[in-house]
Amino acid sequence: MKKKLLLLLWGTFMLATQALGQQISVSGKVTSSDDLMPIPGVSVKIKGSSTVVQTNTNGVYSIKATSSDVLVFSYIGMIAQEIAVGSNSNLNVVLKPTANNLNEVVVTALGVKQQKRALGYATQEIKAADITNTNQSNVINALKGKASGVQITSAGGGAGAGSRIQIRGINSLNPSADNQPLFVVDGIPISNNTDQIAVNNDNFQNTNRAADINPDDIETMTILKGPAASVLYGLRAANGAVIITTKSGKSGKPSFSYKTSYGFEDVTKKPPIQMTYGNGNNGAYSPSVNSWGPKIEGLPTYNPYDLFFKTGHQAQNSFTFSGGNESATYFTSIANSTQNGVVPNNNYGKTSVKLAGTLKVSDKVKVEGSANYINSGGKDPRTGISSGTIYYLMRHTNTVDPRDYLNPDGSEKTYNASIDNPFYFTENAFLKTNVNRLLGNLGVEYKANDWLTFNYKVGLDHYTDFRQVYNETGLLISPLGSMTEQRISYNEVNSNLFARASKQFGDKWNVNFLLGHSFTHFAKTNLSLNGAQAVVPNVESINNYNVYTTTTFPGKKNIIGVFGDLTVSYDNTVFMNVTARNDWSSTLPPKNRSFFYPSTSLSYVFTETLGLQDNPIFNYGKLRASYAEVGKDADAYQIGEYFSTLPAFNGVSGVRRDIKVGSESLRPERTKGLEFGGEFHFFRNKITLDANYAILNSIDQIVPVPISYASGYDIFVTNAGKIRNKSIEFLFTANLINTSQFKLDINANWSQTKGRVLSMPPGVSEIQFNPESPWVKQIIKTGGRPGDWYGWPYTRVTDPSSQYNGQLIIGADGYPIIPQPLSNNYLIGNAYPDWIGGLGSTMSYKGFTFSFLFNFRKGGDVFDIPKTQRFSTGIGAETELRNAMVIFKGVKNVGTTAQPVYVPNDQKALIDQSFYANSFPYKLAPENNGFQDASWIRLQNVSLGYDLPKSWLSRTFIKSASISVTANNLWLSTKFIGFDPEASAYGAGSNSVGYVGTGIPSTRSIYLGLNVNF
Repeated sequence: MKKKLLLLLWGTFMLATQALGQQISVSGKVTSSDDLMPIPGVSVKIKGSSTVVQTNTNGVYSIKATSSDVLVFSYIGMIAQEIAVGSNSNLNVVLKPTANNLNEVVVTALGVKQQKRALGYATQEIKAADITNTNQSNVINALKGKASGVQITSAGGGAGAGSRIQIRGINSLNPSADNQPLFVVDGIPISNNTDQIAVNNDNFQNTNRAADINPDDIETMTILKGPAASVLYGLRAANGAVIITTKSGKSGKPSFSYKTSYGFEDVTKKPPIQMTYGNGNNGAYSPSVNSWGPKIEGLPTYNPYDLFFKTGHQAQNSFTFSGGNESATYFTSIANSTQNGVVPNNNYGKTSVKLAGTLKVSDKVKVEGSANYINSGGKDPRTGISSGTIYYLMRHTNTVDPRDYLNPDGSEKTYNASIDNPFYFTENAFLKTNVNRLLGNLGVEYKANDWLTFNYKVGLDHYTDFRQVYNETGLLISPLGSMTEQRISYNEVNSNLFARASKQFGDKWNVNFLLGHSFTHFAKTNLSLNGAQAVVPNVESINNYNVYTTTTFPGKKNIIGVFGDLTVSYDNTVFMNVTARNDWSSTLPPKNRSFFYPSTSLSYVFTETLGLQDNPIFNYGKLRASYAEVGKDADAYQIGEYFSTLPAFNGVSGVRRDIKVGSESLRPERTKGLEFGGEFHFFRNKITLDANYAILNSIDQIVPVPISYASGYDIFVTNAGKIRNKSIEFLFTANLINTSQFKLDINANWSQTKGRVLSMPPGVSEIQFNPESPWVKQIIKTGGRPGDWYGWPYTRVTDPSSQYNGQLIIGADGYPIIPQPLSNNYLIGNAYPDWIGGLGSTMSYKGFTFSFLFNFRKGGDVFDIPKTQRFSTGIGAETELRNAMVIFKGVKNVGTTAQPVYVPNDQKALIDQSFYANSFPYKLAPENNGFQDASWIRLQNVSLGYDLPKSWLSRTFIKSASISVTANNLWLSTKFIGFDPEASAYGAGSNSVGYVGTGIPSTRSIYLGLNVNF
């Protein structure tokens, strides 16, 4: 009996041992606690063994294990979890981010999330908090100072003013080319058009269309900087891409949030003016626009800038509602912002409504979609370089009150017939806009099995922009009155179909493959009705005019593309990626309509090989390299010749041939990019350094070339020219303190981009960008750089052996010598900065959070248009030195021209009105600040927030609440004399940078905010 009992116990033990040792297949899905999205590349290892697998692109894993095994789930930036297998064959795991989450998963092309460690090119992700904390209604402005290699240029401080974004320099020689990146929202490209209006060189600060996006809807923004990063989006991403992922609902209880803010703003910086001399010329009084009269004695004085600019106001309100369960989620938001600008008759408003949701039809099928309606518009006073609000303001004298501008009958009161009163002009010359926009997309995902997924998404971007440009009778620009009604209609349809496969081979090899097709259709119409000679004054109606002309500019374009992407990784350490795309564009001739471009990249996390991942000093190091090509097609209707109808004359209409003709052999532009970089983490991810070096060569430029009138044309569009841009970028982050009560983070970025023109079109020596005047030009030449300024510098000694080398040469009249003849142009500077950067920090203590961001710019010469007027009129503070004899520092030649002999100058020269008013010697010479260095240090953003203690809210229906104070552009340090040198005179849609001063000046703003979650 005892023997039988022992045998029974032994058998039971053996059966239990066999059961414990028997392997079973354990599978499941790993998701993030932040958004419940799957995490690819998670390491799933059997504790105490070498068996390890990784999750695929859908976050799914499968591993052989026994019931006694413990699985370890680990991922950089996430807290590792250990789970016993037991009798479970299905284990779903949710990983939480560590305190030092370094955004290891980023959204790249087509809305696909990828491991950051797998990328062989530079990207930068901006989180939602970094965007909303700025209280900027234009999301582009929220990026200022935050992204390396990215330059943001605002059109000014007017309500609703647009902004321009540029990544790694200009790569198109054509002055009208688009050098801005592609914007993508939830995997679908959208328009960021500015649709600039320019009438007689008088501009408006039109809004760029990316400003329509509600910042509170954004989850993340990822900047894809080079062609390797953006090649899957095709030719539209030749200048890089900005990938925006919007918020989506999460499973759980419904969540409500309400955010409101109210702000004040004023002009950041104003030019100094003199209050010593009044109206007149050459020291004598006259009622002119000049302040070259006698000294002011016993008369009141007026600073036109202080009287004209006022305090602006802005209010923002946003409400969101989201929720869902495992099968369906929903998200909705309603936002409204209103802004009254710092000049009269300037306002802007925006209302946005968004609906988004996901539906899990089955374990294999998921449907998602969103619809976003935006209405925006307002009033924008006319600005410009030859007339306009600021132009007339800067010419106003200091002894006439600009507020006294109305006669008893309501007509304009002026003290001089050569300018309009700035107050009257602002109220009677303006642009009104009303934009209705619809952004929508619908997508379906089919999961065929654990390793293969199909995805199809179609998106629509449609907007109509109704504009009215009004000029009252009696103005200098329209003595009889005029009005233009313009209707812009834009339609863009994008369709993307792709399949993604992820397969693991063995314990260490993983292959991801993507194959897809895209189709894009554009249709745009621009219809304008121009009325002149008003019948009745003060009637804003297009029916109130005697003479009418109409113009229309229709345009259509189609792009078809096929693409593929292959990534092979070994041991989650070495990643090789190969991408290829072929596009067909309808704007190119049939024989060149198809064009192919590839990319390849390599990423190597060498610290894994060296076993340093747990090293307390240097725990993560990655090297990356990439090469890519990307194409760019032509604008619509560039090939061949075109005709347009003419208005009827005496009942007879006509047809006119366009004076521009395009080559029938036109090829797409190409940009070839080579990039090297690395990412390094120290002290267990507390300090991170990302460094990058990139070379971009843009060839086969599509440019308009001047040709002989004898051909019957004056412009020929062809391929020619080459530009090279070299960029160096650094991104630094440090988590210095991280305790339960106090946290301190520091971030910094620095970048430099240098462009060079390697070749020009045959027979073309130069291409001129928008000139301010016949004397000041931006010219592109072989060997030069985009943004080069040409003018007339003072003549200097150029003999290296002379002790006076580099000094000014003074003429016999005592004035510096200007080189002759004036028909020649001389290189005098460049509009682009030597480098840009940002430095910021975030500190939190208990419920308080404080952050700041400094923005830096070094170098870059800008032409301050108002300064030339301040010199001519004598209103500028610099002209207070007058009617004096001075000796210019320099040398005079007492020898001959052929054999000069230089001695220190002792010849006196008279500084008077004619000297300042002469355009050549003083206003435009770079030595006398005709051009100025636009270097600056500015406090771009500062914010202080406080989270109310939960104990205060425990007995209410409020989950959390916070209050905040935020300021933008609060402080500026620069040697520049004038308005803020950032604002572009030509607006957000122009390639001509460096012309400043005639738009509504940049502003500084302070906001008070409240955020409540229910």
